[in-house]
Amino acid sequence: MSFSVSYVTGGVIDKVRQLPYPHFSIYTVPYIKGRRIEVTGGGVFSDTFSLPFPVEFLSIAFAASEYCDGDYWELTLGDVKVCETIYTKELPESVSMGNSFGIVYPLEENTPIKFDFYNVSGQPKSVWYNIKFLREEEDDAVSE
Repeated sequence: MSFSVSYVTGGVIDKVRQLPYPHFSIYTVPYIKGRRIEVTGGGVFSDTFSLPFPVEFLSIAFAASEYCDGDYWELTLGDVKVCETIYTKELPESVSMGNSFGIVYPLEENTPIKFDFYNVSGQPKSVWYNIKFLREEEDDAVSE
């Protein structure tokens, strides 16, 4: 049994191939950075870090040891706030860029990545977040 596939040029597939960056990633290596914040009372608790290599931001996942009405979080990449006033919902949560086809948000090396947790409830808790990126292959890994 055999089959054949026909492809008509100039159709939708060709238009998708022409979508500009960042509709498709240029990097191929997954990289996930996990962080933790101890929240001791009311107020804003911030965590800022950067990476020494360029990446493409894909998504952020958030969890807390206790979820309270009114608490929320925000994420800023460089000077751009990409998640604003995301209220906690009694369950861990993930926020992705774009859709399942993978729109990415490119970040240059050493771009500040800032996570803010607004503990409106004032209840102490642990807060965890993971940020998923793509990065380029390391030269060392290629040469081995």
